[in-house]
Amino acid sequence: MLCALLSLLSCHYVLVVERQGQVIFEKILCDGKFTIVFVHSVEKTLVEECFTIEPDGSLILFEARYTSYGAGLPSDAEGGFDFEDGKFLLKLHRRLERITLRVSHVEGHGILFSDGTVWFKDIANVNDALTIYVKVLPSLKLKIF
Repeated sequence: MLCALLSLLSCHYVLVVERQGQVIFEKILCDGKFTIVFVHSVEKTLVEECFTIEPDGSLILFEARYTSYGAGLPSDAEGGFDFEDGKFLLKLHRRLERITLRVSHVEGHGILFSDGTVWFKDIANVNDALTIYVKVLPSLKLKIF
């Protein structure tokens, strides 16, 4: 129990999803990472965009993965382009403050976390505009006597 409490105290980030300025989803991120997944509109294959969080709450798109190569899918990146485990892999370093997207009618559009997935269709309606960002929590000082 104490280990679980200490683990939660070390979490500094909350991922927030808003629709029209209203918070519709929040999740504490202890590992500082998440992945947005979607099905590419032309290729009809899964795309994964992997993010990490900077200490100031900025989002860093550090990697993109996809299984097909075609229209609308990039073939170069500042960090390199590779093919690993059956997937095209782009190494990136793109800083974003917020991500704005529309909920797709195509299944498979959501956010992957280390402990599960939230599908956009489960928290919003098709064509809703969503904004994703991170709030930085103040550090808690724990005194042990």
